[in-house]
Amino acid sequence: MKYTIVYNTDFKLVLAPNETNNLSFGFNYRYLDLGISFSPHFMNTDQDQDKKGKSEQFSFKTGVSMHRFNVSIDLSSVKGFYLKNSNDFLRSALPDSAYLLFPELTIGYFSTMIRYNVNRNFSTAALTGGTQIQRRSAFTFLPSLQFATYKFHNDSKTTGVQNESTHSTDVNLILPAAGTLVISPKFSASLGVGPSFGLDFFKSVSIDDSNKVVLSKGTKITTGYSIQSAISYHAERFFAGIESRQRGYGHKIEDISRLIKQYSYFQVYIGWRLKAPGFAKKSLDWTNKISPVDLD
Repeated sequence: MKYTIVYNTDFKLVLAPNETNNLSFGFNYRYLDLGISFSPHFMNTDQDQDKKGKSEQFSFKTGVSMHRFNVSIDLSSVKGFYLKNSNDFLRSALPDSAYLLFPELTIGYFSTMIRYNVNRNFSTAALTGGTQIQRRSAFTFLPSLQFATYKFHNDSKTTGVQNESTHSTDVNLILPAAGTLVISPKFSASLGVGPSFGLDFFKSVSIDDSNKVVLSKGTKITTGYSIQSAISYHAERFFAGIESRQRGYGHKIEDISRLIKQYSYFQVYIGWRLKAPGFAKKSLDWTNKISPVDLD
């Protein structure tokens, strides 16, 4: 995750959390997806050595599939940031760190996305996460509409640090083309690439000559890209793979200014297909029965 605020060719801020290793657990059955992810301390002991501060991440995700449509919700929180280009300012927050740290800066994130799969023979679950198996090679187009809102909040009580909340709300149309190549009955490779267009309703943060925070409001058209790839292995019940995703988009604030948001991750996953418990089948049967639309 990286936020770049470009004021002009000589002045920009690049805020990012320290790199974190996250542990995730997921449950997928029929039309329902649930997932939780967090950054345990034992997987992030290296953060004490690189002097970029400590960062913590937590997220909860859920999704419902309706034939070719998928509706997903993502709630996330990231705490602890540092200024990646601190050398440009010739200062740091701590004597033993080369970076300006914002340990109490927290970004809360809420996103909901509606995605449509043009090809009924293409499995979006096989594209990422590997919970389904793509038996034959297939390609598709996945137009997606996303609404996302961010809250930037610094709760530090340190003298000279401004306690401000900054909001950004995005509405994006993402237009990726995706394909899965079945190499063998057990191995497959996937790739999805496409542009994005949208609107950002924002309040951007700047610093004036008195070192005070100044908020600038506006609505701008955003442009960007989305890339995801995966290599998967499938046995009858066991599955595993590697997956990566990167997305970046931004807009101009003024004639020579630009706000850029970038996200990327790499994950290794393993899973085991269990026989669904009786309560899960009964619950989803009941939900599907009372739903105004057929979910299965």
